[in-house]
Amino acid sequence: MPRMLMATRNQMKYLLFQPLFEEAGFEILTLAAAGLNHVSGLETGATPLENALIKARYFHSPEYPWVFGDDAGLEIDALNGEPGVETRRWGGQFTEDVDDQTWLDYLMQRMQGVPLERRTASIFAAWALLAPDGVAYWRDVRFPFTIAQEPFRPILPGSPLTAVRIGNAETLEERRAEIRAEWQRWGLLPELVKRFE
Repeated sequence: MPRMLMATRNQMKYLLFQPLFEEAGFEILTLAAAGLNHVSGLETGATPLENALIKARYFHSPEYPWVFGDDAGLEIDALNGEPGVETRRWGGQFTEDVDDQTWLDYLMQRMQGVPLERRTASIFAAWALLAPDGVAYWRDVRFPFTIAQEPFRPILPGSPLTAVRIGNAETLEERRAEIRAEWQRWGLLPELVKRFE
């Protein structure tokens, strides 16, 4: 069974993508399981696609011939597109290891007084997959939603937006379904698996 190294330290991303790779016949390997969780500071690109490719290329090797990298940003319309690509760090407001509750509290403070109809936002993401031959494949995706006026569910670890996200994908299972739909539209993985069997 081939192994897919997921080039992320974000547990939520692992939970979201794990079923897709397992269904395609991959054993999932996290950075922590590979002893690579100490690597940081790779997200130096100006876009999620640049960051996803940087991460995937950094870890791609004979030992890890299949690598999946992703990156995402958040654009909040009422905040003129903030926080953007540096969502977790909020453009330098926080360090990368800011806890979920602190991040969510800051978001709610910034959105104070904004009426529900103006609380629109989008998660914009890029997925990069490096195959054993080193060729990179990528996809840009966007998921629109509305930010609630106050948290109405618990935070899923690594994803503080889950507490306030109103839209098509509010729970972990709904987010997995949302990602699965985009993944199926991409349709890349089954073709690649056959090519490198």
